[in-house]
Amino acid sequence: MTHGSSSAEQDASSAQSFLIEASERLAAARSMSEVVDVLRRTARSAIGAEGIAVVLKDGDLCHYVAEDAIGPLWRGYRFPADSCVSGWTMRHGQTIAIADILTDHRVPQEAYRPTFVRSLVMAPIGRPAPVAALGAYWSQPGAHDRATIDRLESLARLSGIAIENARLIHEMEESERHRALILAAGRMGSWTFDTATGALDASSLCRRNFGRDPALPFSYADWQAAIHPEDRDRVNAAIRDSLNSGCDYDVEYRVVTPDGGIRWVAVRAQPARLADGAATGLAGISIDITDRKHMEDALRTSAATLEHLVEERTRELVRTQDALRQSQKLEAMGQLTGGVAHDFNNLLTPIIGSLDLLHRRQVGGEREQRVIAGALDSADRARTLVQRLLAFARRQPLKPEPVDLGSLVRGMAELIGTTLGPQIKVRLDLATDLPSALADAHQVEMALLNLAVNARDAMPRGGEFVLSADYIDQPDAVANSVKPGRYVILRVADTGVGMNAETRRRAIEPFFSTKGVGQGTGLGLSMAHGLALQLGGALTIDSAPGHGTAVALWLPVSERNPIEARDAPTWQTAFTGTALLVDDEDIVRASTADMLTDLGFQVMEARSGAEAIACLNRADSIDIMVTDHIMPNMTGVELAREIALIDPMLPVLIVSGYSDAVGLASSLPRLGKPFRQADLAAVLATILPTPLTPPMDIAQDQRQD
Repeated sequence: MTHGSSSAEQDASSAQSFLIEASERLAAARSMSEVVDVLRRTARSAIGAEGIAVVLKDGDLCHYVAEDAIGPLWRGYRFPADSCVSGWTMRHGQTIAIADILTDHRVPQEAYRPTFVRSLVMAPIGRPAPVAALGAYWSQPGAHDRATIDRLESLARLSGIAIENARLIHEMEESERHRALILAAGRMGSWTFDTATGALDASSLCRRNFGRDPALPFSYADWQAAIHPEDRDRVNAAIRDSLNSGCDYDVEYRVVTPDGGIRWVAVRAQPARLADGAATGLAGISIDITDRKHMEDALRTSAATLEHLVEERTRELVRTQDALRQSQKLEAMGQLTGGVAHDFNNLLTPIIGSLDLLHRRQVGGEREQRVIAGALDSADRARTLVQRLLAFARRQPLKPEPVDLGSLVRGMAELIGTTLGPQIKVRLDLATDLPSALADAHQVEMALLNLAVNARDAMPRGGEFVLSADYIDQPDAVANSVKPGRYVILRVADTGVGMNAETRRRAIEPFFSTKGVGQGTGLGLSMAHGLALQLGGALTIDSAPGHGTAVALWLPVSERNPIEARDAPTWQTAFTGTALLVDDEDIVRASTADMLTDLGFQVMEARSGAEAIACLNRADSIDIMVTDHIMPNMTGVELAREIALIDPMLPVLIVSGYSDAVGLASSLPRLGKPFRQADLAAVLATILPTPLTPPMDIAQDQRQD
């Protein structure tokens, strides 16, 4: 009996020593994790249980954060507070002792069944509102004595104090961390100055703001030495005023870094005072404002030159307005020119047609024939002039076809030489066996002439002009929007003044020109660039001041060969059948009717699209319709669409003073005004079936021409 009493006393003494050790460790704990770790390592031995668990309150859940037991419990699990024993303990703030878990309704049997637990004691941690719980578990059922419960509650109370201390420490650390983040985000260095000791305590960022190594000491004397000599008196006066009057210390001044550099800092502080009002020092922040000062200096410099900038911008605006007026004038001229050219075409059509008819029929004697031939030659020249006017007005369509650029360049060499003048040497460098390029020959000729004029203006004292053509298979995309593919490169190069980077960048802008106002349209390169892009190619410019300019047209290789013959056939086809002629101009319609009659047609005439449809509906048979394009109420293209609904097989020929009839499908035949009978017959020959023999008078006319 004595021996049993001695054993119980030893167990109690051992448990008490564990509690003392646990209290010391809990008092030293600085964080929640340290508190939990102390409980995990000491609670089981102190209580004499076969397992312990530490549970933290996590909102409406109970989080089992740690355990020390003979078998697995619930570490890492979270359970609803209203369905577990630890939740009951924390909600009620009471210790719960359960002799047999199988008989207590507060025990979640499903959660406990996999464990060794048959009895337990659970004590709340924290007052007045528990924040955790400490559980002790045994593998055998049975009631637990008061001493065991008291030791568990004592350990829980010690834990509550430690947890509260850990929470306060955590809040202090978080507050300090947030303060440090705020200062770092604002690039603000903190500092304090003690007037009694003369000690200056500056943070790492504060030292950096003064250009100092944060790892080296930075005393009050070092700070005074860092102030720029011209600012030192002003800074010290502000310190004295703040300490004496209690006002804020707020100054901006220059500091000299150890390497001799100059920085600007803004320093703000408030005086620290004792209860009796005596100042003990200053506490504040410092900010590096060097960048801001540099910006202010730049703004002052900009303000000083603002008047100059305004004047320059005003001059630029005037130049832009002049260019705008020039472009508007050119656009108006283009529209006027296109309209006038169209009217001239209508006038020239009956003139050329009638003269051509008189010439072919040999009307009059030799003298009369010379007069007719001269008039016809003048009319043809007028037709050429009108076509040039249409080209200026950009009313010419783009007709891509296979073109032999080598032959085209050789054919233009003489004209280009005349354009450039005697002071400029022209040299051709054409590769042999060039493939055909997909291009519009006429538009390429226009582009080359424009580029030649640009080159001439760039060589006012003469020089050399090289016109070259080469083939390249470009597998990869390159700059200037040159896509992979096969190209024939047509390049013009001069030895002129060249272009700088800005001029080269803007060279293809419409109406951009380095020449004086009125001395150039600024359209040459932009038209060439647009032509190349429309054909699926590109335009590149290689130039530098004093080194001349090379402009290259990248034209895609055609998959077809060039058209072998462009001239009209040597004999004209004879025609039969009925032609429906539509034109609102009486004189033009009469001249065209004579041509069609002379070609062998019976002609029905109509003044409008509506009349033409009426004629078609009442006629027995019509073999072809020849219609003007620009007519009131219904254009020739619109009429062709209506006719296609009535008789889809009826051939239609559009005649127009413009070459770009709006809405005209590429498959619809077209003839430009003015025209001769031979031109009309040549187009009709491509539309209608070819008869066996030509009429004699047309064949004779071809021999005479």
